[in-house]
Amino acid sequence: MKRLFSVIMPTLAMVGCQTGAEYQAPYVFQSDCEEAREQNVMPLTFVVDKNASQARVNGEICSGSYQAFQSMTEFYPDIKLLRLQDVPGSLDDKTNALLMSKIHDLGISTLLESSSTVTSGGTDLFLSGVERKVENGAQVGVHSWAEEDGQGRVIEGAEVPTESAVHQSYIDMYKQIGLEKAEEFYWFTMYSATSDEMHFLSEDELKYFGISTPTFSF
Repeated sequence: MKRLFSVIMPTLAMVGCQTGAEYQAPYVFQSDCEEAREQNVMPLTFVVDKNASQARVNGEICSGSYQAFQSMTEFYPDIKLLRLQDVPGSLDDKTNALLMSKIHDLGISTLLESSSTVTSGGTDLFLSGVERKVENGAQVGVHSWAEEDGQGRVIEGAEVPTESAVHQSYIDMYKQIGLEKAEEFYWFTMYSATSDEMHFLSEDELKYFGISTPTFSF
């Protein structure tokens, strides 16, 4: 998680064309985000499969990611599964929260294949699926968020008083997407690793927190 307080107006980059009855152009929906360009990272990108019901997901969640997702689902309303492959985090937590809520409300499921890695905000994005599956070998990473105080000192989330409303906002987000043990999971992320480190969940931790749902229809 990263806490950012400015939200840049998102625009959309749509790339690629494909002819054929089952496929329409565009089929690649890439977030257009100034912050991703500034940091020279790949922005969150959705690539729709030929069956038009699944999409592969890679890149950093950023200010244009909600618009990219919305445009994809307008072109492909039958999308039911997001296969997250490499989603290392979020450059804009506000956008990520909106995206998570939308994915869950649309009844879309999420999958981590054996070679997939999600960390930080990417893990949060995965958790928004109404049904979720983590295949053996996939990596799910969590850590604390952090912010700078007025003197430029980095404040870890675990240092912020437990009664602070900012903690509750994250807990409420997890509850909204139906996560089991939402509050316990949130505090686990706070203390499992600092903001510049990463803790990858063990098999036992994945099971304990219900990261994979009991049912998965794909």
